[in-house]
Amino acid sequence: MIVLRARIASARVAAKVVPVWGPVWLAAVWVRAAQQLAFHYRREEAAAAARSGVHCWRALDSRRPGRHGPGLARALGVLAERLADLGSAGEALALAEEAVALAERQESVDVVTLAATRSALSVVHAQAERPDEALAAVERAVNLLLPLDVAPSRTAVAVLAAGLSRLGGLLGTAGRHEEALVAYAEAVVRYQRLFRRGCWRYTVPYLGAQGELARQLGALGRYAEALEQSARPLAYFQLMAGAYPAEYRCVQASLLTEVARWRGALGQHAEALDGADLAVSLFRHELDVQPERAGAGLAYALRCLAVQLRAQGRPDDAIVALEEAVALRRRLATGSPAQLWPLAALLMEFADLMWAMGRRVPAIRLTAERVAVDRRLLAANVAGTDASGADAEHLLARDLYLLGARCRTTGQPEEAAQVIEETIALLRSRAARFAGDQAMPADAVLSEESRRADDGGALPDDGRRDDVRPDNALIDDALIDAVLDDDMLDNPLTEDELTHAGPVHLSERAWLDDQALLADALEEMAHLYDARGYLVEAFVAIDESVAIRERLAFPPVRNSSAPGEA
Repeated sequence: MIVLRARIASARVAAKVVPVWGPVWLAAVWVRAAQQLAFHYRREEAAAAARSGVHCWRALDSRRPGRHGPGLARALGVLAERLADLGSAGEALALAEEAVALAERQESVDVVTLAATRSALSVVHAQAERPDEALAAVERAVNLLLPLDVAPSRTAVAVLAAGLSRLGGLLGTAGRHEEALVAYAEAVVRYQRLFRRGCWRYTVPYLGAQGELARQLGALGRYAEALEQSARPLAYFQLMAGAYPAEYRCVQASLLTEVARWRGALGQHAEALDGADLAVSLFRHELDVQPERAGAGLAYALRCLAVQLRAQGRPDDAIVALEEAVALRRRLATGSPAQLWPLAALLMEFADLMWAMGRRVPAIRLTAERVAVDRRLLAANVAGTDASGADAEHLLARDLYLLGARCRTTGQPEEAAQVIEETIALLRSRAARFAGDQAMPADAVLSEESRRADDGGALPDDGRRDDVRPDNALIDDALIDAVLDDDMLDNPLTEDELTHAGPVHLSERAWLDDQALLADALEEMAHLYDARGYLVEAFVAIDESVAIRERLAFPPVRNSSAPGEA
């Protein structure tokens, strides 16, 4: 940073002394300073430097219109990225669009500038939670530069490496880990090329990309390779955290959490526990200083710590860690609907732990809270899926079914019937919507690919569901009634609310999952009817459940000679 300040001071002197190239150098130095500060996570200073750079380039462009267009376009893109990092989505989007338009208007098209501005537009879209637009923009930027990869331009290589890193991040977020792995591997190769040429300023993004490469390997279950790839980034960020804790301590803690998770998956539980505990300590240290950045990381580290504590036979300590993690996730989700996804996943994991330990009341309370979070996700129309690829509406149906099954197990048939009826109604609504989208009945012909996708068609037996009420279960019916009397169960979404929350267009795979869940829900409803003596209704429900399972297991074969078929 001392060198950076000296360069800015020299450029200011040159701008006053040498009126021809001095102001151009000053403008370029401000933009490069903004990028360098962003590499080191100093976002406010980076945004201020980018603004100074844009101001200088605008002044130059006003004196000689058209001559400094590429420089101004790049400066606008850098400023848009920095503002997006600070949460100024509206201004960032306007600047990014202006940068792209300016780059496209140039008489001699500068491919590197055009790619850089499109990459900046991708960053802005990603920060605004518009993943499809972000992915399209960064793919176009990467495709512009790939043919120029053999050129000796360091700027082109740097822009391409940054674009590949962003592409990998978006693909990883979408669950496309194999493609993300390829993108990050190519980004690491480009950054290595710059590193070997002596471009030390790219050290942070280079090792950051290598750390993300390790994360994709971990997501694919290649834990030993992930540990190997993470060794150098972890050592570097640990060193940098000692010198610049505000900038790098959260980065170090985040990577430590992932390493702990991978070690736990490899059976190295003692080392994993030590790593997770250290990560939690580091995040706690930064929570008061930068709560937004450290909060989500601390919640994830606590979850990882709870997993290792359970593996070491310390379930009570694991519960304490999960309780703190859930409290953090609730606080984060208050101001950001996107944080509802990790909150929902954590609630279900916590509920499963409680249910497995025989603590039925807390398990039902947490499952009911998960249902409430699902409703908020659906009402807010928050884009995304869970780890299995299910959308928010299917998650709501699945969690309602699980809540109903648990209520029946704990001797609450009325509440269970209410919840299961809502589950069935929601799944029938989705089936009708799918039939409307496909312009065919809900029991329509399935493709050969779908026929091979699942041998039985139905969801596997849920290990969390107990059909027999255990003798040793600690059940307090009054507490369970209090849980189920909460507003989260008494206010199901109406059909009109579901329609206006944002239409969900189902794939055939999603329809198959819905039908399997509907069969389970109908079977559950049959048990409830039978317990209340409604034998006819029970027979009708179980008959429909069996019919759905048979249709999923043995779909009708498409008749290619049928009238009207090509």
